[in-house]
Amino acid sequence: MRKTILVMSLVLILFAITPLAISRAFVDTTTYETVFVKSGDTVWQIAAKHTTAKDDVRELIYEIRRINKLDNNAKVYPGQALKVPVKF
Repeated sequence: MRKTILVMSLVLILFAITPLAISRAFVDTTTYETVFVKSGDTVWQIAAKHTTAKDDVRELIYEIRRINKLDNNAKVYPGQALKVPVKF
Protein backbone atom coordinates (compact mmCIF):
# COMPACT_ATOMS: atom_id res chain seq x y z
CA MET A 1 0.00 0.00 0.00
CA ARG A 2 2.76 2.47 0.91
CA LYS A 3 4.66 1.58 -2.22
CA THR A 4 1.59 2.29 -4.37
CA ILE A 5 1.07 5.67 -2.71
CA LEU A 6 4.73 6.53 -3.21
CA VAL A 7 4.62 5.59 -6.89
CA MET A 8 1.40 7.54 -7.45
CA SER A 9 2.89 10.57 -5.70
CA LEU A 10 5.97 10.44 -7.92
CA VAL A 11 3.84 10.19 -11.04
CA LEU A 12 1.79 13.21 -9.99
CA ILE A 13 4.95 15.19 -9.26
CA LEU A 14 6.34 14.33 -12.69
CA PHE A 15 3.14 15.50 -14.35
CA ALA A 16 3.31 18.74 -12.39
CA ILE A 17 6.82 19.58 -13.56
CA THR A 18 6.65 18.50 -17.19
CA PRO A 19 5.39 20.38 -20.21
CA LEU A 20 2.56 17.85 -20.42
CA ALA A 21 0.95 19.60 -17.47
CA ILE A 22 1.07 23.02 -19.15
CA SER A 23 -2.08 24.44 -20.67
CA ARG A 24 -1.86 24.56 -24.44
CA ALA A 25 -4.15 27.59 -24.79
CA PHE A 26 -1.58 29.71 -26.60
CA VAL A 27 0.11 26.82 -28.44
CA ASP A 28 -2.98 25.61 -30.25
CA THR A 29 -3.76 28.98 -31.76
CA THR A 30 -2.96 29.92 -35.32
CA THR A 31 -3.95 33.57 -35.02
CA TYR A 32 -1.28 36.13 -34.20
CA GLU A 33 -1.24 39.82 -33.43
CA THR A 34 1.78 41.80 -34.54
CA VAL A 35 3.05 43.99 -31.73
CA PHE A 36 5.71 46.65 -32.25
CA VAL A 37 8.03 46.99 -29.28
CA LYS A 38 8.16 50.42 -27.66
CA SER A 39 11.08 51.81 -25.70
CA GLY A 40 11.20 50.15 -22.28
CA ASP A 41 8.97 47.19 -23.25
CA THR A 42 9.85 43.68 -22.15
CA VAL A 43 8.47 40.37 -23.35
CA TRP A 44 6.89 39.95 -19.90
CA GLN A 45 5.03 43.27 -20.20
CA ILE A 46 3.85 42.48 -23.73
CA ALA A 47 2.67 39.01 -22.66
CA ALA A 48 0.92 40.42 -19.57
CA LYS A 49 -1.12 42.76 -21.80
CA HIS A 50 -2.38 39.74 -23.75
CA THR A 51 -3.36 37.45 -20.87
CA THR A 52 -6.28 37.30 -18.49
CA ALA A 53 -6.31 36.47 -14.79
CA LYS A 54 -6.98 32.83 -15.74
CA ASP A 55 -3.84 32.58 -17.90
CA ASP A 56 -0.27 31.94 -16.86
CA VAL A 57 1.80 34.74 -18.36
CA ARG A 58 4.86 32.45 -18.38
CA GLU A 59 3.22 30.21 -20.99
CA LEU A 60 2.67 33.15 -23.32
CA ILE A 61 6.22 34.38 -22.76
CA TYR A 62 7.51 30.96 -23.77
CA GLU A 63 5.38 30.97 -26.93
CA ILE A 64 6.41 34.52 -27.88
CA ARG A 65 10.06 33.55 -27.48
CA ARG A 66 9.57 30.35 -29.50
CA ILE A 67 7.57 31.93 -32.35
CA ASN A 68 9.90 34.91 -32.69
CA LYS A 69 13.08 32.82 -32.22
CA LEU A 70 14.23 34.83 -29.19
CA ASP A 71 16.92 33.43 -26.92
CA ASN A 72 16.48 32.82 -23.20
CA ASN A 73 17.14 36.48 -22.40
CA ALA A 74 14.29 37.47 -24.75
CA LYS A 75 15.82 40.89 -25.26
CA VAL A 76 13.71 43.06 -27.56
CA TYR A 77 14.37 46.42 -29.17
CA PRO A 78 12.19 49.46 -29.91
CA GLY A 79 10.53 49.11 -33.31
CA GLN A 80 10.95 45.33 -33.38
CA ALA A 81 7.84 43.48 -34.60
CA LEU A 82 6.77 40.49 -32.50
CA LYS A 83 4.12 37.92 -33.33
CA VAL A 84 1.95 37.32 -30.27
CA PRO A 85 -0.44 34.34 -30.29
CA VAL A 86 -4.04 35.29 -29.63
CA LYS A 87 -6.52 32.82 -28.23
CA PHE A 88 -10.26 33.02 -28.57
